[in-house]
Amino acid sequence: MSGSPKQKLEAEAREETTAAEEKELYLSDGRRVVVRDQLVEIRSESGMVEVRIQMTEQGPVLQMESVRMKIAASEAVEIAAPKVAITGNAVEVSGEDEVSVDSNGDVRVVGKMIFLN
Repeated sequence: MSGSPKQKLEAEAREETTAAEEKELYLSDGRRVVVRDQLVEIRSESGMVEVRIQMTEQGPVLQMESVRMKIAASEAVEIAAPKVAITGNAVEVSGEDEVSVDSNGDVRVVGKMIFLN
C-alpha cells in the first residue's frame, strides 16, 4: 500500500461492515483483519488467508499459512493430541544434549537407507 503517512493512517483506521455482518479492519501494510460470526482471519494484500481462527462446537481451530513459521519459547514447547503428524520434503530432529523416542508400542523406522551412528 503506497501513499503518504496520512493516507496510511486513514487506511489503517478504516473499518467497513458488509451486509453479512462481516467487519474488516485494514492494516497499514495492506493486510486486513476480517471478523464475522465465529471466524477471525488475517488476509494478505492479495486476499490470501494467512491466519484463521474458527470457533467450532469442539473448540477453536487455528490455521496458518505462510512462507516460513517459527515457534520459540524460553522454557518448552509441548504438543499434545491423540494424533500428531509432521510432513515435509525434509524433516530434521536434533538436540544439543539428548534426543529420546519413547513408545509403549512398536517403533518403526522405514526408509530407503537407514543410518545408525
